[in-house]
Amino acid sequence: MSITKDSGELKPSLLSSVPLVAGIEKVIVRIVQAVIGVLLALMVAVVFSNVVARYLLNSALAWSEEISRFMLIWLAFLGAVIAYIKGEHLGLDVMVKILPPKGAALLQFLANCLVLYAVFVIFTGGLDLTMNSLSSGWTSPAANVSYGLVYSIVPVSLILFFYFSVVKLIDSLILLLASLKGGNKC
Repeated sequence: MSITKDSGELKPSLLSSVPLVAGIEKVIVRIVQAVIGVLLALMVAVVFSNVVARYLLNSALAWSEEISRFMLIWLAFLGAVIAYIKGEHLGLDVMVKILPPKGAALLQFLANCLVLYAVFVIFTGGLDLTMNSLSSGWTSPAANVSYGLVYSIVPVSLILFFYFSVVKLIDSLILLLASLKGGNKC
């Protein structure tokens, strides 16, 4: 379920009351959380294996640092998606709190428009980076992993960001229109 922050408490988005949207959001969140869990467990196993190899066998695993770094990159991007869904990213809400409801609704709508624009810009850059890395055949030295695979998390996570930013944009538009009509749609 998509979550937005409003006056300090978490509440479901307006669109999450639509069964299809709620179902899609629930599936996406579960899949992303499962992937995060698997990556975290694998990262712990790889780092622990390297510690065991280094101190018990006097021989470090050359590929373990690269693989754990790549998993950390994926964890950061997927964790950012979950934080965005739950509304846990750092934000300045001072203006929203001091503005009247119409002004706050307009500001929220404009902020969501900016987020959508940023998602588009980062997605196109990440897609270019991924495609260039895949086509060049650039691989990591120790693990021989394609950097295109590592960078593919950028467009993948930004597709998820795009979906949830559209949901939040529509929610803020509904709230803006409701505030302009003088109604209370929350």
